Amino acid sequence: MKAVLLFAVAAGLAFAGGYGAGRYETRPRPAAPPSDAAPTALAGESIGSGPYYVEVGQLVVPMLAKGRTVAFILTQITLEANSNDEASLVRRRLPHARSAMLETLFGLAGSGSFDGPAVDPLAVSAALLRSANGQYSSQPIRTVLIDRLLRQDNSRS
Repeated sequence: MKAVLLFAVAAGLAFAGGYGAGRYETRPRPAAPPSDAAPTALAGESIGSGPYYVEVGQLVVPMLAKGRTVAFILTQITLEANSNDEASLVRRRLPHARSAMLETLFGLAGSGSFDGPAVDPLAVSAALLRSANGQYSSQPIRTVLIDRLLRQDNSRS
């Protein structure tokens, strides 16, 4: 009985500690007071030089042959923007950029770009960059970074 009680107390303390640590990490941070003086950089540090990343997340595209799914292409994508303002613009319009990149991936899968043992990630990245930047009047996205590019063959008949 003592062992069960001791285990319950330990579990309760662990839960309370984890909950408290999580609350501490996610609490709102106070904003820095506005300053009339220009910001100063530490040695070796530049002000506002980025990089500015926007996480797109995972995109999954089926590969079809003769009306059946033969494989899935899974990608994990991060976009690098030119500035903080442009990263904010990309975040606001991210569903449009995701849609354009999905259309591009569907086109690449349909044209056979993912067939065979090797895929050219630079060509995939360049195609995704063109489609993502096509959603904006300017070119806010500098680079498309492919964090993961995986082909999963479908073994179901």
